[in-house]
Amino acid sequence: MKYDFHLHTQYSFDSRMTGDELLQKAVDLQYDEIAITEHLDLLPQELSIYGLPSLSKYQAYIKALQDKYPQVKLHKGIEIGDYHQVRDFAQNLIAAFDFFPILGSVHFVSEHLNVAIPLKKPLSPKEVEEYYLHNLKLASTCEIDVLAHLGVYKRYYENAPDESSALPILKDIFQVIIERGIALEINLSSLRKPYQEVIPEPLYLQMYRDLGGSLFSLGSDAHVLEGFGDAHIIAERLGIESIAPRRRR
Repeated sequence: MKYDFHLHTQYSFDSRMTGDELLQKAVDLQYDEIAITEHLDLLPQELSIYGLPSLSKYQAYIKALQDKYPQVKLHKGIEIGDYHQVRDFAQNLIAAFDFFPILGSVHFVSEHLNVAIPLKKPLSPKEVEEYYLHNLKLASTCEIDVLAHLGVYKRYYENAPDESSALPILKDIFQVIIERGIALEINLSSLRKPYQEVIPEPLYLQMYRDLGGSLFSLGSDAHVLEGFGDAHIIAERLGIESIAPRRRR
């Protein structure tokens, strides 16, 4: 099965890919399913810059693409950044919309430290632990289908950092998502950046499996057309059965 459940197009402020470009490439590559998962970033420092997107317009946009490209099953997804910090607000916003998949992700460790962009200096061990604790709270308290880009802060690193102090927290994260039926995303964005490895890395994917985890979601996290198209190839290399996650709610 060929699918990709993490894609950003023109309704994400940082994307340079249109929906038509994406769907035409998906048709050409004979993808079975894809999910457009535009950003829904609701922290005050984000809303003050980017504003609140119109979810009604986004819904109409997805419906138009579904009608135009029936060859590919297109899902109307959403990526809610730092969901656990804005949970009530976010839940009220999305209640009237049938989003799937709902991706939960952590971008901020503190109000001014965005770990999803190039960092001025590597995170300290304490900040790494704080980052994973945010992911643990997100996975524990929010209704999501997929825990997205776990380890995103490493994308612009050239070498793997020492995360030994955070291993107990990672284990807790994996146990929580297993218990709650949340899929763990294999995020491919770091392959296009200096880190040159999927996140979470194969070591952590094996840890998740050893704990009994079996629900995976593949996501290129593409914001440009060139970033889309090889999710199924990466899955085969990792020995991951390419089955897209299904609704958990």
